[in-house]
Amino acid sequence: MKEYLIFNIVYKWKYLLAILKSKFLKKASHNGIENLIYVAREADKKWIFGAKVRRLSKYSSLKASPYFHAKLRNLPDADGYFFIYPHYFCRAMRHNPKILNKRNIVMFTHAHYTTSYSKTHIVWCLNLADKVICLNSEVKKDLIAIGVKHEKLEVIHIASDPNFFYAHTRNSGDVGFCSNFGPRKNPELTYQIIKNMPEKHFHMIGKNWENFEKFEELSKLSNFTYHNNREYDEYPSLYSKIDTFISPSILEGGPVPVLEAMLSNCVPITSKTGFCPDIIQHGKNGFLFETNANHHEVIALIQHADELDTDIRATAIEYSWESCSKKIDQLFLEVSQ
Repeated sequence: MKEYLIFNIVYKWKYLLAILKSKFLKKASHNGIENLIYVAREADKKWIFGAKVRRLSKYSSLKASPYFHAKLRNLPDADGYFFIYPHYFCRAMRHNPKILNKRNIVMFTHAHYTTSYSKTHIVWCLNLADKVICLNSEVKKDLIAIGVKHEKLEVIHIASDPNFFYAHTRNSGDVGFCSNFGPRKNPELTYQIIKNMPEKHFHMIGKNWENFEKFEELSKLSNFTYHNNREYDEYPSLYSKIDTFISPSILEGGPVPVLEAMLSNCVPITSKTGFCPDIIQHGKNGFLFETNANHHEVIALIQHADELDTDIRATAIEYSWESCSKKIDQLFLEVSQ
């Protein structure tokens, strides 16, 4: 009840005002769609969201381009807008009423509800979009359960670039992680795996891990290397250093780094979240574990991974940005008719 009151009193009137303003603006044509804007924040340019909008717009068969803005204001004119994160769509509507007369597709990566963007708030906004892309079937079920209209939802597994990431021969025995630090990334499990497997060298690709309460202890371990806030262009060479890739997250929509690692021919060992159960066949092209698994269970899988001789890249090659982008193009074309 509290979140309903907060949304209705603090936020809803802002959207109603934007909707009213949109009534006086030029309506979108229903005769097709030609140009798209892929929207993200300025802060995303050097991180995964920035990479996503650049890749997806690059492979679009329509006239598409990325747009970055700190406060998501002043969106360029276009026939359609793609938002890489639901909160961005919510904010953009309030500051750019014109988009309500256009076509809007929102990617729902994972549930992240706050006081400002409560479940009630997000559901209300998503129902104003033309389509909402879910990264896996579980996300679709969850959104339907909380009130998002089922006809708005489409499942598209997010992708990576097989032309950017290259295969390498697994011969180092090293293990890697790639994530921004946060509670849902399961940092304690990460720490326990590294601490209790001294015979292996571990690489952490990411940022903000210095905020982890045990980072000082972690950084002192001789089998740990932290690749802090590295440029995305460096990722292929970083993945080539590792043979086994771990994704211990409690909650994910993707995660895209799993695909990046697989395209680099790393053996993935991941928690059963996001699209991982969809793309990994346990024991064949990787390994899966429960989100509440302990470090002993994951360490056993790391040892099994060293014995796997599967061509991992071959099992992930279909999940390309080009393929994903074309599917999004088709959605825009469908909703513009």
